[in-house]
Amino acid sequence: MRSTFFRVILGLLYISGLVFVGYVFTTAGEYYTLPLSERPRSPLHLHFKPGGLWGHGMGIIGSAMILLLFLYSARKREMFGLRWGKTSNWLNFHIFLGLMGPVLITLHTSFKFNGIVSISYYSMLAVMFSGIIGRYIYMQIPRDASGHTMSIQQLDKQDRMLTRMLREGYGLGDEVMRCIGQLSGAGLSVQRTGLAALLTLVVIDLMRPFRIQKLKRTLRRTRQNIPVRTVKAIIEVAKQKSLLMRKRAFMDSMKAVFHYWHVIHKPFAWVMIAIMFIHIIVALLFGYRWIF
Repeated sequence: MRSTFFRVILGLLYISGLVFVGYVFTTAGEYYTLPLSERPRSPLHLHFKPGGLWGHGMGIIGSAMILLLFLYSARKREMFGLRWGKTSNWLNFHIFLGLMGPVLITLHTSFKFNGIVSISYYSMLAVMFSGIIGRYIYMQIPRDASGHTMSIQQLDKQDRMLTRMLREGYGLGDEVMRCIGQLSGAGLSVQRTGLAALLTLVVIDLMRPFRIQKLKRTLRRTRQNIPVRTVKAIIEVAKQKSLLMRKRAFMDSMKAVFHYWHVIHKPFAWVMIAIMFIHIIVALLFGYRWIF
């Protein structure tokens, strides 16, 4: 029940963010495309310049979102008494902030990137894009409902259950089971480690729709007159099994990659925060205020 409520709230946040950004571009799109020398003569300049009512406000809100990103790290370490809520929900909120914050800060800059602040901006983009990659790596490590890494024993138990369901429940033979094994790409893990393993997973994901179609053709060829509903049910179980096989096979490689990802991700975040605070302090010293 709580998870459903959280997904609804998160969905509303994404929709609200998209609507807001769409409104800004609809209203100020013409201003953003003007040459810098002509912008001061635009009637929109007063509101959408970096120090304007809208521009400054988006900078403040975007910066607040960037700072709130650190709540996820605090929750993982149970700092400041943060023990409530699933870490997976905190991560999803962290991702929302990590996407929406940079968008608002980009609008705050009115697409002018210069000076020392540009280092913070490009560090922020590095954090955002590396975060997207990090989320992909995180999803490759098998976890239970609480977000904890699953053991080999847990994975094997779940795999045996899915195999029994496919063989005994749906009566699938060796040929179809081989197709499911190919769908997982697990056999490639022996030859791949580190970045090569990550790129292999990306290729497997890109090839996945084609292999699913091959699995469907094999099912219809080996099981004449099989109902469409049964094919869909088998495909869903096959997807679960193939993903489980893949995660088990690449688990050690992805754990290592995830460790090195942290080493790269964190320095950009600290550079971004340090220069952002310098920018805020300088702006205050020069008398820039918003609505307060």
